[in-house]
Amino acid sequence: MSLPASPSLAPASSPSPAPPTTIDQVIQQANDIIDQSLRKPSRIGYFTALYERVTVNVRRAIVAGNVFQDNDRMARLDVAFASRFLAAWNTWSSGGTPTKSWKLAFDALDQDSPLILQHLLLGMNAHINLDLGIAAATVAPGPQLAALKEDFHRINALLSRLVAVIEVELGEVSPRLKRLEAISPDGEDAVFNFAMDAAREAAWLLAEVLAPLPQEKWGPLIEAHDQVVADLGKLILHPGALVEGVLAWIRAAESNDVAYNIQVTGG
Repeated sequence: MSLPASPSLAPASSPSPAPPTTIDQVIQQANDIIDQSLRKPSRIGYFTALYERVTVNVRRAIVAGNVFQDNDRMARLDVAFASRFLAAWNTWSSGGTPTKSWKLAFDALDQDSPLILQHLLLGMNAHINLDLGIAAATVAPGPQLAALKEDFHRINALLSRLVAVIEVELGEVSPRLKRLEAISPDGEDAVFNFAMDAAREAAWLLAEVLAPLPQEKWGPLIEAHDQVVADLGKLILHPGALVEGVLAWIRAAESNDVAYNIQVTGG
């Protein structure tokens, strides 16, 4: 039986958790959202489950100590980065207004038409295209940013390893997406990799704009970039009649059981 999706999980009286200060706290808060998404099914669990897995992989790389040049800095970046998603979710679920790009992603949670893949891409769009650049400039302001660049790009390898796993899992709950992949084996992989690579490039460019400036001057620049990211999100949600016809065909066979989908795609 299909279960209804409910985008708002936090009761109005529930205080928002304190911003995380460690990666372990990030993982705990992400798991809290996932747990709530399973108990009271909400599509926010799709992106959060993906993000939790990415964060766990980053944590493991930091613990191993042989991936990044500066593990302490990468840990700070991970926390600063995650804090923006968690703050956006807490703001929205308590009735506030987050950035335009996150509002678009969150507003879509209550819509039946977007694919699971579209929900993932909307979250990636808001979080990587906007939040990552801000987090990088925050952790490595001014001339410190240049030293971050190599580690910033090394995370690509960690993320790309998840792509094949995610594709298999999506195929379990979206069989026509799996059929489409059989017709064009590189198609879905290209969508994910292009989305992630292009988003990270945009994030680095934003970091280069922000890092030399004092944070009190960031506001108008972030607002302008947020509008661009939100406009990109609208294209993800409504890519045009021809593509939307294919998406509707895929959607007709995709599982409507949100809690089940989270369990399958969340690993």
